[in-house]
Amino acid sequence: MSNETSPETKAFMADIADKFESVASNLEAGVGSTSAAVDGWTSKYVSANFASKLAYTACYAFSYGVCFPVFVACHYIPKNNSLVDGLVDGGAYANTQVDEFIKKAKAGRLARKERDPMSSEYSEIAEDGAGALELT
Repeated sequence: MSNETSPETKAFMADIADKFESVASNLEAGVGSTSAAVDGWTSKYVSANFASKLAYTACYAFSYGVCFPVFVACHYIPKNNSLVDGLVDGGAYANTQVDEFIKKAKAGRLARKERDPMSSEYSEIAEDGAGALELT
């Protein structure tokens, strides 16, 4: 078995090398459709990258500018006083109100479903996806 390359393979490799060389020279010169495609891609990437950096920076600033000082201050509030008791009672009341709201919403959906003779498994899926959106 010889290690020599056939003339067809050499011609194919030379053709590929020429194509890569022309694409590289077009990219370096910024000429032709290659440059336009690269510019379009980079502008989309830059705008998406900007939006993600903006969201990250906003959340980071909120976290360390608002949440961190509040939690540090809450750490130093004594636990057995009327302020803490009021916060705990308010949180418990808010949880019960949310539970009641969810029960009412489920009861309303069930009543609508019983009134609608055309309801099917798909309407249940649509109601779950729509959440609190009222269609009737």
